[in-house]
Amino acid sequence: MGVATDIMQTFAAREIRSHFRESEGWECRQEPSPVPGSMAFILSREVRGRKEVIPLAVCYEETPSLFPLEYLTSTINVKKLTGKYLLVPKGTDVTALPGDIRVLFMDSFGFIDERLVWLTKKKNAKQYPQPEAPVTSGSATPASEPHTA
Repeated sequence: MGVATDIMQTFAAREIRSHFRESEGWECRQEPSPVPGSMAFILSREVRGRKEVIPLAVCYEETPSLFPLEYLTSTINVKKLTGKYLLVPKGTDVTALPGDIRVLFMDSFGFIDERLVWLTKKKNAKQYPQPEAPVTSGSATPASEPHTA
């Protein structure tokens, strides 16, 4: 027996866990989404006796819809939310989003020429370069010479 989840859902869950770690007390609970293909999560943790609750929606559209996030926010029975988050692929147009929504960009998916592509493939990885670390110059020993300690 296998699990019937899309690979995109697996990568989205992995991205969420990288931002909201269990070791920091975050609990991640998936909720039903009103939009097919979209995902919705409620993240929560307790810090010093205070409960933090965050609704998070995952959207794979180039111009994201806020409907899944608004729907999820309306179903939560909490007086004050810690924040609202939207997880989207790199290259998504987020200029029209309200200022109270925090946007997290995926490392595994992005838009290239208006197409959603998997960025972990080598042919697509060059499209979003990472900042390079400065090169330090030092005396390197060739592999053929033994190191002296």
